[in-house]
Amino acid sequence: MVFDFKLVIYCFLCNCLSGIYADIGGVNGDVSQIWKELNELKTVLLETRLDLSNTKKEFEDSKEILDQELANTKQTLKDTRQDLAETKRELNEIKKVTYRSKAQFDEIHKGNDQKRFLDTANELHELQIDMQNMHQLQVDVQNLEAKMAAVQSQVKISKTPRIGFTAVLSRDVFNLGDDQIIRFGTVYTNEGSDYNSLTGIFTCEIPGLYAFYVHTLAEPGKHLETEITKNLQHMAYTYARDKEAYSSGSNMAVMTLQKGDTVLVRSNGSQHAHNGSVIDSGYTSFSGFLIAP
Repeated sequence: MVFDFKLVIYCFLCNCLSGIYADIGGVNGDVSQIWKELNELKTVLLETRLDLSNTKKEFEDSKEILDQELANTKQTLKDTRQDLAETKRELNEIKKVTYRSKAQFDEIHKGNDQKRFLDTANELHELQIDMQNMHQLQVDVQNLEAKMAAVQSQVKISKTPRIGFTAVLSRDVFNLGDDQIIRFGTVYTNEGSDYNSLTGIFTCEIPGLYAFYVHTLAEPGKHLETEITKNLQHMAYTYARDKEAYSSGSNMAVMTLQKGDTVLVRSNGSQHAHNGSVIDSGYTSFSGFLIAP
């Protein structure tokens, strides 16, 4: 490459000298001008030679640097190949270990599935037993509730006071007056002793819900009206009337009583016969009982 460059310079100088010789001939031997140009050319040649020397040195320095970088690159590639080979061996080992681990995992998973299946079957069996026991327990609870209800009913009945009476007339009633209390002197039942046969009045001792019933039989041809009263307040009427035969009347009253309230049967004002035998004793009665306290 240096030889080619020198050849170019030589050709250039030859052309310059040819031009100079031509100029010498043309300018009538102006030698001093020619020597001046030759000196300038010599200076240019020296500078060019210096530049070539510097270029050569730079080229040689660059070559050394490139050679060193090339050597380093080759070493790096060699090291990289070795690293890749080592990495490949490690990957192969990891792959083998992974395959072995997967096989072991599959075996363990298979065993776990079998164990899990058995555990699930046992749990289902235990659940069935628990459901059967629960059903039996529900039946037992229902039976127990029924027994408790029966016992509570018996206890309630046993705790409920026994209040009730039935009484009839001891004799026929003659010459019945207005608003006259009818006294039922013959007592068949008097639980609690709240009915007074002497006065014909029921006096409440235990507050609660009560029922009272009266039945009357009027003598033939007689008109008879009675009423059941609570504290002398009307609650129910009876009516009996026939021109020739016996006639009867009956009614029932349910009422709430407080302690001290009174219940009785009396003639309804003046709506009745007044003279002679008016009420037959054998078929006239008054009853009452406690429904619930």
